Amino acid sequence: MKTISYAAALLCLLGFPVASATDWQSDPANSHLNFAPSYEGMPINGAFKEFSTSYQTDSQGQPNRLIVNIAITSADMGNSDLNEAIGAIDWFNISDFPEAQFISEEFSDSGKETFLARGTLQLKGFKKIVTVPFRWQVLSDSSASMTGELVLSRSDFSIGSGEWASGEQIGVAVKVWFDVAFTTKKPNL
Repeated sequence: MKTISYAAALLCLLGFPVASATDWQSDPANSHLNFAPSYEGMPINGAFKEFSTSYQTDSQGQPNRLIVNIAITSADMGNSDLNEAIGAIDWFNISDFPEAQFISEEFSDSGKETFLARGTLQLKGFKKIVTVPFRWQVLSDSSASMTGELVLSRSDFSIGSGEWASGEQIGVAVKVWFDVAFTTKKPNL
């Protein structure tokens, strides 16, 4: 570790730029993570009120790592009866699985500030590979935004099992979309 620090200091003294990563952290007050299952073909909007997102870019601004932690217990569908129902064992089973996590270290550039993050989504005890498209915009030296949208299959995570598994009343496809505001942490050397 000391060798790396000495090498970085030597490069700075010699006038060489030292590449550094930038750590970005979501701003909870200005970030949104929404989901919409459908009931008899009509979307029902919900949101996760508590989640955090960490995003790391390299010295060229390219993505290195994306981590999203979601408090499943914060799921809100705008109705107390629905909120209670989705916490049950056939749905999110929040007593056993109160959190979900997405981690990606594999990215591809789609052009025009858009990327695909391929990673693992852990939800309700299941781990599935998921590709998340997103747009990344640096707004200033200390702020940025990430937006995106994807569709997940709730059956991949046994959400809505038993009598709800067929998708007849409540559709299997669930739209997920997000608008996350970020601020920077100190750069890593």
